[in-house]
Amino acid sequence: MFQAASLLTGAAALPEVWRSAIISKIGQANVKLIRMGGDGIPDEVHEHFAELLVVIDGQMDLEVDGQVVMLKSGDYFVIPPGSPHRVLPGSSGTLLLVDAD
Repeated sequence: MFQAASLLTGAAALPEVWRSAIISKIGQANVKLIRMGGDGIPDEVHEHFAELLVVIDGQMDLEVDGQVVMLKSGDYFVIPPGSPHRVLPGSSGTLLLVDAD
C-alpha cells in the first residue's frame, strides 16, 4: 500500500537544524530534507555536481559566487557545479535538497 508523507512533519521531527535526512534516492541523486535555522551554513563548493534547493516553507538567504539570492516558500534555485555558496544567518523553515550520491 502506498502512503504520502509530509515534508513539514518530517522536517519538524529532525533532531538538529541543517542536519539533512535522505528521504529517497533517485538514480544517482539523493533527495534530502532539511530543517533550516540558526546561524546558516559556512562556504562550501561541490566541484562535480549541481545542487537543487527547494524552499518548502519559510525563507532562505543564499550567497552564491558573492551574490545574494533570496528564496521564499515555493522558490527553487540550482547551484552550478564549482560555485562557492553559503546560507546566511536568519534562514528558517523547510528545505528539500537534491544532490549527487
